Amino acid sequence: MILVYRYRVKSLNGLLNKQSRAVNFVWNFCNDRQKDALRFGRRWHTGFDLNKLTVGSSKELGLHSGTVNAVCEQYAKSRFQKKRPYLRYRGKRNLGWVPLKGRELKREGDAFRFAGNTFRVFKSRELPEGKIKDGTNFSQDSRGNWFLNIVVDVAIDAANARDPVRGVGIDLGLKDFATLSNGEKIEAQRIYRGAEKALAVAQRAGKNDASRPSMRKWRIGEMIFNTNCRIALCENLTTLPSAT
Repeated sequence: MILVYRYRVKSLNGLLNKQSRAVNFVWNFCNDRQKDALRFGRRWHTGFDLNKLTVGSSKELGLHSGTVNAVCEQYAKSRFQKKRPYLRYRGKRNLGWVPLKGRELKREGDAFRFAGNTFRVFKSRELPEGKIKDGTNFSQDSRGNWFLNIVVDVAIDAANARDPVRGVGIDLGLKDFATLSNGEKIEAQRIYRGAEKALAVAQRAGKNDASRPSMRKWRIGEMIFNTNCRIALCENLTTLPSAT
């Protein structure tokens, strides 16, 4: 079973900021080469083609070679999925992103080692034993915090899996979060409504002064977007006696 574990990084944030700018450079290089192929009527580049075009650039860019390859492969994959001749350029307005190959990330106690650097994280939960797969990456949120997203393949023993005792029908709604087939109703949390007024005040405060963006606006927005409350709600609901 494929699982994704997310940890907030508490060290080497400056290095990740620098590497994310280099990642944007590689992405834009791939975009330029794709436009050249369109201009001259050549075959569109695949991830393998882009990897060959970027051979030897990792040292100059200050990136791991696996990161450069991961960016090229992700560009080709995204372009194919979106069915577009080319994609948008990445710049300062894009949130930071540093992909890596799963085999390059090593466990080191409560930290992780990648490309000769040890990244300490807030280990909110233990990472299960299993193979770390490609798709693992560092990502940045709107407040500049960095997170390590680890894709791990966990072995599940089918013999120990618990069979469901009984089922229940679920009808999702707006007034109520959900109504179960046994008549039980689950109240909607309305996470956004609780911070709606504070967000409106913060947005108006920074509207007339573009030189001073309101950090409070971003903090409130992150609080609304933060999935911790939603995840906790879903975990509590899925462990209800009536839902098992």
